[in-house]
Amino acid sequence: MNVLEPWRTFLAVAEEGSISRAARKLRVSQPAVSQQMKQLEQIYRAPLFDRRRKGMALTEAGRILQRDASRIHDLIVLSQEQVSDAADTQSGTLAVGASMTIAEYVVPTALALFRRLRPLVKVRLFTGNSEEIGRQVANADLLIGLIEAPLYDTRIVQRAFLDDELGAIVSPRHSLAKRETLLLRDLTGDRLLVRESGSGTRTVLEEALRSEHLSLRDFSVFLESNNPQTLKALVESGYGISIMSRWAVQDAVADGRLVFVPFANRAVKRSFLMAWREEYQDDPLLTAFTEVLGQLNLPKPG
Repeated sequence: MNVLEPWRTFLAVAEEGSISRAARKLRVSQPAVSQQMKQLEQIYRAPLFDRRRKGMALTEAGRILQRDASRIHDLIVLSQEQVSDAADTQSGTLAVGASMTIAEYVVPTALALFRRLRPLVKVRLFTGNSEEIGRQVANADLLIGLIEAPLYDTRIVQRAFLDDELGAIVSPRHSLAKRETLLLRDLTGDRLLVRESGSGTRTVLEEALRSEHLSLRDFSVFLESNNPQTLKALVESGYGISIMSRWAVQDAVADGRLVFVPFANRAVKRSFLMAWREEYQDDPLLTAFTEVLGQLNLPKPG
């Protein structure tokens, strides 16, 4: 029995608007597609499609189901992976999410170490900002998330595994490049480029600003971006200055393309966090991966 098949078929019919086109796309017979749609309508006790001469259109009930169908499909895949992992702790699939900075500078080393311990384990890696990763952990779409700011969800266990701090990044030609430390308020006269709302960097920055009785409204924010590489390139070009993780700029600082100036405010210091739902605490793949994260010995950025 393939429990994924009805959902794949439903999504194909909804996308193609036709039984025949969906059947060709899925490489199955038209009667098989029709039968599965009838079974879904019997299960939900509602018509999911309006049958028309030139195809099929979703009913209101069908549109509601379409919103959930992709997630249902993904949850079935995840449950199959987790059951497989429980049956064979030496293989299976590790579903891990990581924020942008962690994905680029921490995950490659962590996965290389993990591969030595569990060479047969496949990895499904998702990258996004900390809020997105937290949402997927909470929804059980990911076994573990690596994030830059705490999650406020009592279902989720969070543990620190690596130290970090935020600082101002400026072009070597900028007047602040010679400073040893800064206060956040020292940046109020500059063009500020910031990460998007929901990123761990943005969350920590806003908390640090509140500790100095400031907010982003006190600054000249000229650009927001969800891409750290874009922010670094813009700062390097002289478009403005930004506030980023020391880890995120270590290569550019080492090459002399950017300067990282620390802040005196201790609120900008933070830890990268690993997060998982409490009920997965004893999952063998989770245990193995968190042990690897706890043993990381990365060279600290200068």
